[in-house]
Amino acid sequence: MKPKDLKSPFSFRDRRPCILERIFYVPTYYDKYKEFSFPFWQELFGNDHPVHIEYCSGNGEWILERAKAHPEVNWVAVEMKFERVRKIHSKRINRNISNLLIVCGEAQVFTREYVPENSVETIYVNFPDPWPKDRHAKHRLIQAPFMRDVLTAVRPGGNAQLVSDAKEYVLQMQAEISQVSGWKPSNHQNQNNYGSSYFDRLWRSLGREIYYLEYLCEK
Repeated sequence: MKPKDLKSPFSFRDRRPCILERIFYVPTYYDKYKEFSFPFWQELFGNDHPVHIEYCSGNGEWILERAKAHPEVNWVAVEMKFERVRKIHSKRINRNISNLLIVCGEAQVFTREYVPENSVETIYVNFPDPWPKDRHAKHRLIQAPFMRDVLTAVRPGGNAQLVSDAKEYVLQMQAEISQVSGWKPSNHQNQNNYGSSYFDRLWRSLGREIYYLEYLCEK
């Protein structure tokens, strides 16, 4: 299967939440999210394995490798751009990976509106867009409101793992998460066997330092 074989299920005019071909479409500029009933993970995956979510999945290299290596986990790739979703879907089909759900939509909307409370084991955010210009910093994903929504979704004892090469953004992540009661910094930074991606290899090849943050859910 080629990425271009996947067509958008609706036009902007008739956009709506829907699940087709194991892709959950969460439209933007929409105000009727509550009208769609999102299935429980057990119904979507057909088992009760732990659920791990990666936000900002890009072309899906990291999560596809993790899903293939860990069939005992149910994986969810969240990516806002449809062109990237097409690539993830194509690779998933071609590699016969069955334990991966793709979400085409905005990370915070999906988490706030649809992820069941206390239902997620681990969330990952790998190299999120740093929005380096000061006037654009407000668009960064890792901010207190998003991490509060994630805290609701993650079960007690679960965790959040964040990776970035942008030191200024990492410092902002730490400051924002410190405002959310229930997240505790972990002394363990899971760098061994974490997996790799295009940006991981790129920034390492340029000599940039890679920062790993891990937070435990204690609520």
